[in-house]
Parts: sequence; C-alpha cells; structure tokens
Amino acid sequence: MLARQYLREIWWIMVGYLIILEGAMIAAILYWPQFRDNIPAIAKLVPFQALQDLLAQVEHAGYWPYFAIQHWFKGCSLFGVAAIAFMGSGLIAREADQRTAEFLLSRPVSRRRILLTRFAVLGLAVVAPVYITSITAIWISPAVDEYIGWGETLIASSWMSLFLLMLCGLCTLLSALSTNQFRAGALLVGFILVNFAVYLVQSLDRFSLFKTIDVWAFMEIHLGKTPWFMMGLFATITLVQFAAADLVFRRRMF
Repeated sequence: MLARQYLREIWWIMVGYLIILEGAMIAAILYWPQFRDNIPAIAKLVPFQALQDLLAQVEHAGYWPYFAIQHWFKGCSLFGVAAIAFMGSGLIAREADQRTAEFLLSRPVSRRRILLTRFAVLGLAVVAPVYITSITAIWISPAVDEYIGWGETLIASSWMSLFLLMLCGLCTLLSALSTNQFRAGALLVGFILVNFAVYLVQSLDRFSLFKTIDVWAFMEIHLGKTPWFMMGLFATITLVQFAAADLVFRRRMF
C-alpha cells in the first residue's frame, strides 16, 4: 500500500523521464552517421580538454564510446539527476512542509519501513528507464549499421544505475534533513552542477563524480573488464547514505 501510494505520486514524472530519455537516445543514434563524418570539424569547436579527449576516443573507437557518451554519460546523468530531484526531493521533507507527517506516522508501520519502501520505489523509478532505453538501443542501433552486445549493454546499464542509486541515497538523506520539499532537489542539482564544472577543468577533473562515469569507464566495460570495485563502492555509499537517512528520520521530531 505504501509503495502503490508513492508510485502514484511520482508515476507521471517517471513516465516523462522515460519518454525524454528514450527520445534523446533515439535522436543520438540516428545522428551518429552525420556525427561520425564530421568529428574533426566538431573537435575544433570544443573548448574543454576533457570534451576533446572524449571526441578523440569516439574518433578512435567508433560507435560504442559515442553511444556511451550520448546515452549514459550525458542522457542518463542529466535526465536521471533531474528525475531524482523531482521525485525524491519531497520523499520525507514534503511531510514536514505540508504538515502531513502525523497522518503518515499514525499508520501501523515503522519509520524504517516507510523510508525503505519510498527509497525502493524511487530507485526503481530511476533505474528502470535506464535499462529499458538501453535495451531498446540494442534493437535500434542496426538502423545506422551499428551493433552493441547484450552483455556489455547490461553491465554498462548496471554501472550507470548504481551511480544514480547513489544519488538517490544522497537525495533521500537531504530530504530527511530538510523541512522544505524542494530544498533537497535544489541541493542535489547544485552539487551535480559543481561536479560537472570541476570535471571540465583538466587539473581538477579527477575530483569530480563524473570522472567515474566518463567514456574511459565504459571503454573498460567494452573491453570485457567489469568495474566490480567501483560498483561495490557505489553500492556501499548508497547503503551508508540510507543508514544515515534512517537514523535522521527515526530521531526526527515533526
């Protein structure tokens, strides 16, 4: 019942996120032939070294790094963060903002179960579109005479999903700490924008979260190397964030 209620609240945001992600992915695939034929000219217009390196990798390795940049690095991170901010910002904070906490907590369920249920629904709403769009890319890519394998696509999708779940954990913690339902989302978006700005500075890019999901990570997956350590680190950070949010929520007085 808790899961159905929260899913109803975020359902249309999830659908919109899926449609936008799918549309952007299809557009990127169909644009590939034109992009491939104009890489040298495009590279001259790119001002940042980090982006020039990405284009160099596309020119060298072809379709896979291009797809990884367009769909996972750009599409899933951009639209995924926006979806997390919209759907997760009010996960707990909305109850304080709208003064509905007393009604929620009057139910015969523990605070931990409430938090876990909402976090699970949020996580599913964020990562399901990643897998759906990535799988459809396997079927659409032959339209431009390119092919991507099931194994590498599913591993890359899992890698991206764990990254987004880590951001879900951060948003959940921020929401548990907030009294305004939009504050957590705003802080999350601000945090991501700062990280992307840092990523564009060559001497500082290694300190950015985006460094962990740039084209080099996806090229490792393409070469058959699964990043188990970083995937485990993402999962561990998510669990720590959830544990902190659970502690805050259990002690919070509304």
